[in-house]
Amino acid sequence: MIPRILHIIWVGDESKRPDNCIATWCEHNPDWEVRVWGNQDLAEFGWINARHMRAMAGRELNGVADLMRWEILYQQGGFVVDADSICRRPLAPWLFEGEAFACWENELARPGLIAAGYVASVPENPFFGQLILDLQNTETVVDRMAWQSVGPQFLTEAHRRHNYTGLTIWPSHFFIPRHFTGLEYSGQGMVFADQEWASTRRTYDQLYKRKVA
Repeated sequence: MIPRILHIIWVGDESKRPDNCIATWCEHNPDWEVRVWGNQDLAEFGWINARHMRAMAGRELNGVADLMRWEILYQQGGFVVDADSICRRPLAPWLFEGEAFACWENELARPGLIAAGYVASVPENPFFGQLILDLQNTETVVDRMAWQSVGPQFLTEAHRRHNYTGLTIWPSHFFIPRHFTGLEYSGQGMVFADQEWASTRRTYDQLYKRKVA
């Protein structure tokens, strides 16, 4: 069973951390432990891929968060969600019955691409251990965009390359009902969260001030 720990990563300007978004996860899931990872954790945790994090920090902070994400999942397990996400309803226990899950980014706009923003696992899952090793053996991660080298494309390619069959992939509308391209889910299925796409839209300067609940 995946442990009931919510991990949220925010590195960079802590005065702009979207605590309004983070609070929605706490409010809807009061029986979950919520762990917010920040600059001090980045500096002190003893990351295996610290050199990649340092290189990525000067380019894309969302890429640093992705690198942290894989190591957190392996070390502690739980559910890592993007800091710019808004929880809309309590997380259903059946989501966490397997050994790991993610969701599609969008079945129409990005068919076949696994999102990196909503990933859960049991601790010490060999697949996430392999992701860490794959990155450790990579010369550089800043030769491409972060979504390609350490995020969704990296996750998707690794899932196929390593033939990992333990990953449940939920429909995108569970956590990403609105894609940044404008496609929006219009069905009656469950929606657990909204994705604000603040890195893509460069709206972090405003997001933390907004009313989101």
